[in-house]
Amino acid sequence: MLGESLLCVYPCAGATSMYLASDYIHPFKDAGGSPARCRVRIYLPDDILDAPVVVCLELPNNAGGSITNSAETIAAGVIRANELPTPLVWIEHWPQETTGVEETFELVAFSSYEVVQRAPYLGETRRG
Repeated sequence: MLGESLLCVYPCAGATSMYLASDYIHPFKDAGGSPARCRVRIYLPDDILDAPVVVCLELPNNAGGSITNSAETIAAGVIRANELPTPLVWIEHWPQETTGVEETFELVAFSSYEVVQRAPYLGETRRG
């Protein structure tokens, strides 16, 4: 199949057939409330019983907080905006231009996919 990718996430007994469903710049607010951006690539499996894979890429020109410090916020926004099933596989990609040395890929594990309302942070106020 043209455009099909085979992706194997450890541990695996064989490759899973997946396709690139979306590739876009995702805006988010970092932990301090500043605007930030990252690139998001969503791979969906051919078999609906397999988990989707999201690759979140740190942009070299991102003026906001890092994808690592905002992983939960970014993941919640991506899951909600793309109506993705959970659990899913989340990978942080740091290209060489952002690390200064070599590119890295990090598998991120979330303890829960439950959406919870957080309390206001320090002097922060909520509008009803």
